[in-house]
Amino acid sequence: MTLFCSDVDGTLLDHRRTLSSRTVAAIRAVREAGHAFVLCSSRMPASLEGLERLCGVEPTPLIAYNGGLVLRADRSVVTDVSIAPDDARAVYDESVGLHLHASFFVGDDWYAWGPDEWTEREATITAVDPRPESAHDYVSGGGVDRQPPHKVMAMGDPASVATLEAALEGRPGLVAYRSKATYLEIASAGCSKGEGLRALAGELGVDVADTVFFGDNHNDVSAFAVAGTAVAVANAVDPALEAASVVTGHHREDGVAAYLEEWLARH
Repeated sequence: MTLFCSDVDGTLLDHRRTLSSRTVAAIRAVREAGHAFVLCSSRMPASLEGLERLCGVEPTPLIAYNGGLVLRADRSVVTDVSIAPDDARAVYDESVGLHLHASFFVGDDWYAWGPDEWTEREATITAVDPRPESAHDYVSGGGVDRQPPHKVMAMGDPASVATLEAALEGRPGLVAYRSKATYLEIASAGCSKGEGLRALAGELGVDVADTVFFGDNHNDVSAFAVAGTAVAVANAVDPALEAASVVTGHHREDGVAAYLEEWLARH
């Protein structure tokens, strides 16, 4: 069995931010041939499950939060790496001072800053709604201590986002990357997509040499270093293109589906 694992945004989704019929058909064909196809993203599990349902298959394992939460098909936990409470509070305090929106994600719970444009945008993209309690309630009420977050997404003016990124560089327990100029994704330094892929491969009994990972961004490079075959879509950032062993088509041209179709034809 080969384990195929794919990033979502900028890699697997088309220009409508969903799975094209061609991609769905290719994923189904791979699974029907006895192989595994798993989603790996910075998104929360509930958002990934929405995409999984488009494929019309039984639940499969998931790698959420850039490897911070690896789940089996029955949603029991393989790996759970969250942000330390002190680090999470530091992100919150810095975001308040910089007037940034900071969303805190814990499992399938999303605590948004408030009912603003950033919350509305994320709800549209992920097809998930935030909890009634805000990020402020989550932090001030001690939720950050009882259930530390798997991810914080800071959003706002690019200059302020850059200032936050610089401020967090001194905290070794955190890793942050700019998914776009206005977005800073923050997670525990103890997790990565590469470690998530390694953990899931071990759980499924698949040699990492028999894994294929599709990606497009900086946070995919760690998985490229682990996978037997690293496939970058044509629109990938330069570090991902340089780390890839194969380059397929643009995500808007169903690059992942094209690779899967060709791979199945060869095997």
